[in-house]
Amino acid sequence: MKPTTRIKLHRLPYLALLLASGTAMAGTDGTVTPAPAVPTTPDWLKISGYAAISYTYTDTGTNRRTFADGNTPYDAAKVIFQANQGPLGAYASLFYTPGISGQEAGILDAYATYKVGDVTFTGGKYLSYLGYEAFDTVGMNQITYANTLGAVPAYHDGIKVDYATETFGAGANVSDSIRGRGFWAGDQNLSNGLGYEGYLTYKGVDKLTLWAGFAYENSEIKGVHDFVTYDGWASYDITPQTTVAAEVAYHDGDARGTQGLAFLKYAFTKQFSTALRVGFDEISYGGRDHMSYTISPTYAFTDNFLIRAELTCNSTKTTGDSTFSGIQALLKF
Repeated sequence: MKPTTRIKLHRLPYLALLLASGTAMAGTDGTVTPAPAVPTTPDWLKISGYAAISYTYTDTGTNRRTFADGNTPYDAAKVIFQANQGPLGAYASLFYTPGISGQEAGILDAYATYKVGDVTFTGGKYLSYLGYEAFDTVGMNQITYANTLGAVPAYHDGIKVDYATETFGAGANVSDSIRGRGFWAGDQNLSNGLGYEGYLTYKGVDKLTLWAGFAYENSEIKGVHDFVTYDGWASYDITPQTTVAAEVAYHDGDARGTQGLAFLKYAFTKQFSTALRVGFDEISYGGRDHMSYTISPTYAFTDNFLIRAELTCNSTKTTGDSTFSGIQALLKF
């Protein structure tokens, strides 16, 4: 079914209500009957999401447009359903992107939670703890990621437990894998090895966040190495307008290397801000060391709509220099 058809079907209940209102008025003395109120979600259910479209260009001649071309990972749409009843909770999301090599994620998040005091138990499909830069476009400060090494994983299936207070947090999980089937899911196979993650975070100093974590995958497949990543980052709000951050991650598996970034964001006004970023990747073989330098201004027209631009200069030993430029529109709801 085409997306436009789904949208029309979604509106059918509201059209039915309007028609019912018109029928009720027919044959009366002209008294206007108020139209029924638009249905709202119950208090225990929250629906949110975002949609992003982009136009990007690289000096190698790659010209990528929006959804219609089905070729850019910088376009995305996500609808989130979040429910809470007492200590019980559930979180699910539907996600679409033309993706990398034409991949589409479908159901991205799907997990249930149970909270006891400061401890939360979770089971299902969820995002990795690791990484300073956000997975979701709505949480990014620029269009692209700083790194290419792939030391930071994304989604997998399993169980986890988290402890959080205002100043301290810790968590651990056991999952089907760490590397899984790309960004969107784990390998959904428990017989070929399990994945393990853990982290500690401290926020006891005003405006400072310290975070350290690891990911380990025990491979039971002959010829496939175990995978391990150690990741640490820090973020500090120098002023209400200025944020600085730095991250370093070490990766050992089929390849070995280090990746990291340095980040600065300054808000000139409530609407206009700019991010500056330097990223590096050092890989143990093949001379694939990589550096990137990014400037990314953002203008927020409202709390729910913004335009972001980016210019990134890349330097890689094996492929030489390249330049990425792009503009992205993001709508949140």
